[in-house]
Amino acid sequence: MNYYGTEKHKEDMKKLDEQIFSKIRFDKPKREKELESGYIVRYYYYADEENCKPGYAPVDGEVCRLFKGDKQVFEWKNTDGNSRLACIIHHADGNTYFVFDEDLYGYSVLNLDTLQSMHYIPAESHGKYPEEFKETFIWCDCFYNSQNDLLAVDGCFWACPGDVIVLDFKDPLTAVEPKDWISIYSRCECDDLDLDDIEFDRWDADTLVCKATGAEPVAFNLEGKCRIRFI
Repeated sequence: MNYYGTEKHKEDMKKLDEQIFSKIRFDKPKREKELESGYIVRYYYYADEENCKPGYAPVDGEVCRLFKGDKQVFEWKNTDGNSRLACIIHHADGNTYFVFDEDLYGYSVLNLDTLQSMHYIPAESHGKYPEEFKETFIWCDCFYNSQNDLLAVDGCFWACPGDVIVLDFKDPLTAVEPKDWISIYSRCECDDLDLDDIEFDRWDADTLVCKATGAEPVAFNLEGKCRIRFI
């Protein structure tokens, strides 16, 4: 289920608009991220230090703006305050897509040719804690393979080793739910006590090559989708 666009999401965003986003100044971005094809993301940040409880991190957030040259293409709000994901993808369908995050959990996609967009935040990661809450994979970077329409995603589960997930990206504007995100770490045949992190290295034709630290897992086929090997 998608949390984005629900009444609860709208209520939460309204509160954050008052607490965080309305207080952001746009004279100078906190940071910038240069992408390919002349695109750049500028991040404007605010943290509510004044109302921060002792021993807790402040509530924060970012307004993020995507530019091509001097022209602003798109703007979105990130409730995490430390946006990680910003990737340009040239898809086999002939369109160019921008993959980004609006929350600690989930992912969003913008078609840069039509400006159509898809926004997905797993509802289970916004359930009442602890009885209705479930961790989902945190996206940090992604890598598309036009030969098989698969997307490999670098990231992790909270406070867990680095991992790579694989998902079908044939239709970028249709959300793929976490049940269909395949974790490479969980499929490795080796002693998990020795295996520290898995990280994306490259696509080699239809083979996904990953870096493994602490141990070198055995290569395997991923459910008829692609071959996985390690370095």
